[in-house]
Amino acid sequence: MADTENNSKSKYLVAVASTDGETVNTHYGKAESFYIYSVDDEEGFELFEKRSVAPVCQDGSHSKSQMEAHIRQFKDCKYVIASKIGIAAAQALTVQGITSMELPGTIDDAMLKVWKYNQVQNLFK
Repeated sequence: MADTENNSKSKYLVAVASTDGETVNTHYGKAESFYIYSVDDEEGFELFEKRSVAPVCQDGSHSKSQMEAHIRQFKDCKYVIASKIGIAAAQALTVQGITSMELPGTIDDAMLKVWKYNQVQNLFK
């Protein structure tokens, strides 16, 4: 039973805001697509799906209900990565149990950072 519990903790989804599927190059609220990666801390990561979303940021502002609806699209994800994430969006994601990270650069580098972060977090469980 302990092995099953450990396996479930080491598998999770990560949403990455990207226009090209190679770089983290989009602001969370302006992103039109997120690449969803399935991560297994023991095996690595792979592309799970690409999700198209309506951008929630309109000229620097957004409504609370739009933000909540936007975040529900990532309820199955443990992490959301973007080049920039506003304070309100980061807080709203946190309330839903989703960790947001600003990690511009390549998706591979961002995923390695998430993996390392997740390893450290699991030390305290």
